[in-house]
Amino acid sequence: MSKIKELGEFGLIHRLTSKLKFQASNSILGIGDDCAVYPVKSGSKEVISTDALVEGIHFNLSTTTPEELGRKALSVSLSDIAAMGGAPKRVLVTLGISKKISVPFLDKLYAGFNTICKRFNVELAGGDTVSSPNSFFINVAIIGEANRVFTRRGAKPGDLIFVTGTLGDSSLGLKFLSKKTKRSKDHNFLVGRHLDPTPRVQEAHILARSRINITSMIDISDGLAQDLHHICKASSVGARIQESQLPQSPEFSRTCNRNKINPLPFLLNGGEDYELLFTLPSDGVKNLKRQFLKAKALVTQIGEITLKPKKVSLEKSDGRNIFLPESEGFNHF
Repeated sequence: MSKIKELGEFGLIHRLTSKLKFQASNSILGIGDDCAVYPVKSGSKEVISTDALVEGIHFNLSTTTPEELGRKALSVSLSDIAAMGGAPKRVLVTLGISKKISVPFLDKLYAGFNTICKRFNVELAGGDTVSSPNSFFINVAIIGEANRVFTRRGAKPGDLIFVTGTLGDSSLGLKFLSKKTKRSKDHNFLVGRHLDPTPRVQEAHILARSRINITSMIDISDGLAQDLHHICKASSVGARIQESQLPQSPEFSRTCNRNKINPLPFLLNGGEDYELLFTLPSDGVKNLKRQFLKAKALVTQIGEITLKPKKVSLEKSDGRNIFLPESEGFNHF
């Protein structure tokens, strides 16, 4: 009998969900993507997702403030809606409250919730509170709306691969988070990217309202390599990316250079960047770049979809090509 650790997060999900036989007749998309999708009478589509953050796994109360935790808890769920091309509308929050959590802590946590709700016009519409014997946890259920829905399925050989923003900041920030040495401005920037990520709702809106043929999309929560494998697996294609094209923030580059850190593992496998990773045919690139330039938003072409099913290769800066394993990103188990 397989152990949960041997199955891994996605193996466990497949094992459990493969036995579920019922799906509502009007469901557009069920288990297997960032959100479930179903139609509503207005003609648009509702997109729904849920995320849990558990103390000791996803956050440490000694290194994050309750306000930061509140903002991040909602932001990571908003990122799932953005990954489908949707606009977030409402959230439901469940708290598992351990004995060490105080009322002032919860007041500050909800101040963080409120900041994100106001920034992205999202209503906190309800939830639940329960007692937790050991660890504090937050579960967020989120509902959004979409006219166009982007999924992981649909990438085709020859499509180009793009990513918003920069990569590796969050995971490098995590490396410096628990260090007690004095932080530089660059360190503070990177730590801030880990504790207080920005969901790419604006960028998703640009793509959704455009006429660009986005063939697949996902948000980068588990690491670029692992999430690109998800697209390849769902689309039955392969991918080739270039090390020289992976976008880095100046703060990330300087920190790696000054500390003699190899940037590649953070760029490929770090996770929690919450950037959008998507594909499109080459004839849409000019329009894409024009719209992102107008919005002052960063987008970078990092590679191309290939014929090799479920294989992701990296063209190194020295010209060598290597295949990237699927399981080097974050794994809960």
